[in-house]
Amino acid sequence: MSEKFIDPRSGAEQGVAERLFRSESARDLFTTIYKRRTLYWTILVVFAAAFYFLAMRLPEKFTATARVRFDSRLEREVSQDEDNPERYRYRMMTAPDVAAEIQLFQAREVRARVAENPEVFNDTPYKSMPEWDERSDEQKQQAWMRYLFGGFSAQGIPNTNLVVLKFEDWSAQRAAMLANLLGEAYVAHRTQPSEAQLERIQMLRIGRDEAQRDFRIAIGTLDEFRKDGGLSGSSASDEVFKLQDSRGVVSVRLAEAQSALAGLDDRYQSVSTIDRERQDLIKALPEIGSNNLINSLEDEIRLIRARYNQELLHSTDLHAPVILLKQELDDANARHETAVQSVFEGLLFQLQASVSEKAAEVQSFSDELGSVNAEISRLADLQPQLDELLVEYESKREALQLAQKRLSAAENSGAQLPEVIVSLAGQAAIPNDRTMPPPMWLISVLAIALGLFLALTTVFVAGYLDRTLDTPGEAERELGLPVLATIQNERGFQSKRRKRR
Repeated sequence: MSEKFIDPRSGAEQGVAERLFRSESARDLFTTIYKRRTLYWTILVVFAAAFYFLAMRLPEKFTATARVRFDSRLEREVSQDEDNPERYRYRMMTAPDVAAEIQLFQAREVRARVAENPEVFNDTPYKSMPEWDERSDEQKQQAWMRYLFGGFSAQGIPNTNLVVLKFEDWSAQRAAMLANLLGEAYVAHRTQPSEAQLERIQMLRIGRDEAQRDFRIAIGTLDEFRKDGGLSGSSASDEVFKLQDSRGVVSVRLAEAQSALAGLDDRYQSVSTIDRERQDLIKALPEIGSNNLINSLEDEIRLIRARYNQELLHSTDLHAPVILLKQELDDANARHETAVQSVFEGLLFQLQASVSEKAAEVQSFSDELGSVNAEISRLADLQPQLDELLVEYESKREALQLAQKRLSAAENSGAQLPEVIVSLAGQAAIPNDRTMPPPMWLISVLAIALGLFLALTTVFVAGYLDRTLDTPGEAERELGLPVLATIQNERGFQSKRRKRR
C-alpha cells in the first residue's frame, strides 16, 4: 500500500511520485542550489582543480601482463608393492587446483630467484634510492623482495587453466622484464621435485651406496678367504667331493700297486732261492725257457750231439773227427751254461728292479692318499667359516638388490617428477600506455564528475542544516497551510533594478 500525502491547497491525496515531481519540489530544488550557488561553484572548482593537480602528480606506472598455463598435477596412489608402496600419476588440474596455485605465485622462493638474477640485482628497485651501491648484497636482495611483493599480482581466468601475471613498474621495459622473470621463476620453482621427494631420493641413494660398499667388502673378504684356503668353488663341499673321488681312485691304484708289489716280491724271492748250480731248475723258469738265445744254443747242442753220436758209430773216441766234434759239443755246452747264468742273473736283476720300482710307486700312492686325506680334513675345517662368509655375502647381495630396486622404483614411479606441469603460455610485451596516472581526458571527466557530486552533496547538506524557510513550498510543508501570497525582498529587488540600469 503506497503512502499518501494531502495537498494543503486542494486537500486532495497525492502519491509519493506525484509529490516528488510537483512544480513546488522542482522549484525548491533549484531555489536551494541558486541560493547557495557561491558554495556550489567554489567546491566544484576547488575540488576539480585539486583532483586534477594531484592526479597529474602521481608517479608513472606501467603494467605488463604475462600468462601461465597449468596442465596437470602429480598425485600419489597407494600400491601393493611393499618395497615401493607409493605410485604417482598426473591428472588434469581443476579450478580449485589453479586457485590454490595462485597463492604460491608470491612465494619467497619465486621472488628470491628473480632477486638473485644479475639483470635485476644490480639495478635499484625504486626509481630513486640513495646510497644503493653502498648497500650489502643481503640488503639489496631484501629491498628487491619487498618491491616484488608489492608490484606483483596474479589472477586466474575463469573456466580456464590460465593465470594472468601482472607487474607494475615505473619503466615499461622493466615491467615486462620483471613479469617474464617472475613467470619463469614460478615455472622453474614448480617444475622441480619437492624437497620431501628429493630428500627421499637422497636417502635411498645413500642407502644404496652403503649397501654397495658392504657388498664389495663381503666380496673382498670371501675372495681373500678362498685365495688363502686354495678354494676355487663357492663351497668347500664341492672341493671335498672332488677330493673324495680322487681319493677313491688313488686308493684303488695303491691297492693294485701293493698287490703287484707283493707278487713281484714273491717271484723275486722264489727265483733268488734257486740253486745256481741246478741248471735244470734254472731252465725250468719260464723266462729262461722262452729265451731265444738259450733255445738256439740248445738246438746247436742237439745238432752237434747228433753228429757226435753218428761219428761214434763208425769211429772211436780217439779218432780225429770224433775228438773235434767232442770239442765243439763241450764248447756249445759251455756257452749254453754261460748264457743260462747270464739270463738268470738278468732275470734276478729285472725282478729286483721291478720290486724297487713298484715299492716306489706304492710309496707315491701312499703319500698322495695321505695328502688327499689331509686336504679333505683341512677343507672340512674351513667349511664352517666359509659358510658364514657365504651367508654374509648373500645377505649383502640381497640388501644391495633391494636398495637398488627401491631407488629405481622411486625414480621411475614419480618421486623425481615435478609436482605441477606448468609452462609460460605468453610472454609479457612492453606496454605502450601507462596505467598511472590515467589519461588527461579521464582525469578531467573524473574531476568534473566528482566535483559535481561533492558540490551537490555539500549544498544539500547545507540546505538540510539550514532551518529557514526559503520557498512557499517549504512553508506549506512545515505549517501544513496553503501560501496565499509572497512579499518580495525589497532590498534584493532594488539591487536587481540597479544592476539592470
